[in-house]
Amino acid sequence: MITFVSGGARSGKSSLAEEWALNEFSVRNASGLFYIATSTYQTGTEMNERIRMHQQNRASHWVTIEEPFNLSKAIRDIPCKAVVLIDCLTVWVSNLLFAEHSSEKIQLELRQVFEWVKEKEMSLYLVSNDVNEGVPIKNALVERYIRELEKVHSYSILHSSTVVEVMGGFLFYWKRNGVYHHDVINTI
Repeated sequence: MITFVSGGARSGKSSLAEEWALNEFSVRNASGLFYIATSTYQTGTEMNERIRMHQQNRASHWVTIEEPFNLSKAIRDIPCKAVVLIDCLTVWVSNLLFAEHSSEKIQLELRQVFEWVKEKEMSLYLVSNDVNEGVPIKNALVERYIRELEKVHSYSILHSSTVVEVMGGFLFYWKRNGVYHHDVINTI
């Protein structure tokens, strides 16, 4: 089972994904509860504070893996039938772009993550930001970032059984049990 949770900054998407993953871990015979954090502490004061708050708010039974680049290796090293949360794809894509990874390499890494999740019968919760809903910024790097993130989102949504957007504390289901909401047109 793969669940994709998106929303704007500070919309509550991480808390929601954590709650759902923790609940799933507590009701089924999972081998562990893993939190893959894609951010690092070298990103600035505000982000460092947000990382600290996320860590403080997580229950002690989470195993945290800090992996800003190689998500497939992190997933590969987790036991089968685990519950895994990746927070967040937005930061992960920016990490790879700043490390000068190609679009093909980013997509290959993402496909490998999904292959490992399927092979190891894991439950995966993916958290990501909506960054392309405002006024477009005319900057080549920003445009490339949005294009790459859109590809990551499209692939993730296509392969997720549940897709939720958090907005103003409300949940909007775009896909449940592998079926798109009746108002959503699948353009992927």
